[in-house]
Order: sequence, then C-alpha cells, then structure tokens
Amino acid sequence: MVDGLDGCGKDTHARKIAGLLEARGNSVTIVSHPSSRRFGRISKASLQRSGKVSRLWATLFYIADVLVSVRRLRRQEGTVIFVRYLMGAAYLPKPLAPSGYNFFRSLLPFPDVALFIDIDPKVAIRRIEERDYTREMFETEEKLTEVRKVAKSLLHGEWLVIDNSIDGEEPFREVERILREKSIL
Repeated sequence: MVDGLDGCGKDTHARKIAGLLEARGNSVTIVSHPSSRRFGRISKASLQRSGKVSRLWATLFYIADVLVSVRRLRRQEGTVIFVRYLMGAAYLPKPLAPSGYNFFRSLLPFPDVALFIDIDPKVAIRRIEERDYTREMFETEEKLTEVRKVAKSLLHGEWLVIDNSIDGEEPFREVERILREKSIL
C-alpha cells in the first residue's frame, strides 16, 4: 500500500514499485483511489467542488470505491498495490479521523508493506500546481498542513514513512531499500 497526502508522489512511487516487481517476473496490479470506476468518478467530481455537501459525497463515494476494490481484490492474481487506502481517513473532519481510521483498519485487509509518503505541504502544492487538472478541495497549503498533522497522528509502527519532500530519486531509493529489507524484492 502506498498512501499519503495529495501531491506527495503516491502514484509515482506505486508505478516505480510495480516496475521493479514486474522486472522480476511478478504480475502487478495498481489500484488507485479514487478510481476510474463509477464511485471513484463521483468522489473525484465531488472533490473538485467545495462545501460540506460535496465533502460528504466525496467521502461516501470514496469509501464505496475502496470497498469495491477490496471485494475485487479476492479475484486478483499476483501483487496488488493500493494507492490511497486507509489514510483517506485523515481527510475526515479531525474529530472523526481516529475513529474512522480504526474502524477501517479493523475492517479492511492490511498489506504486507504500508508506505506513507510524507511531504512538506509547500512542496506538495508546488507539485500540484505543475499538474494540468482541476484542483481539489483539499489542495491548499493550509488544508494539506491540517491533513498531514492528522495523518501523522494516525500512523503506527506498522507504517513505514518516506520523506518525499526533496526532488530526485533519493526517496525512491529508500523505498527500494525497505522493500529489499522486507524481502519483497
């Protein structure tokens, strides 16, 4: 699992991990949330609006999207890399985040390796601004700072934290080192 804030490099790291695994003959599927399936599209569209109702819709459809992915997981062959999975709970209103995380942590399967890609919100915003798409409701420095604080409070010893605040390959070399240490590679 690769999780973290918007703009931290989750999808990039997932693709690089998949490349390493595929080079060793493994079959790899990347499942990113919100997905391109119906629930994921509704969640994504809601994230591109503002207000409490849009946040509620984004949350409900995100949860549904993840649950559909988990159900389909049973039919997947090989390695599955989930991108944005449990740390979506950090985007809940702050008082609900710990309960939401604990609920889904107890309900959903936990992966062999859980990577939290950490990033300074200023760097995340710079990277987000380089993208060519509609910004989402949480993609401001202020909101990413809040979400990062909540996410870090939810991290437990089972999470491996990678600082991706610097540009270049060094953060991914750390991921590769961890995967070798865990005998994944």
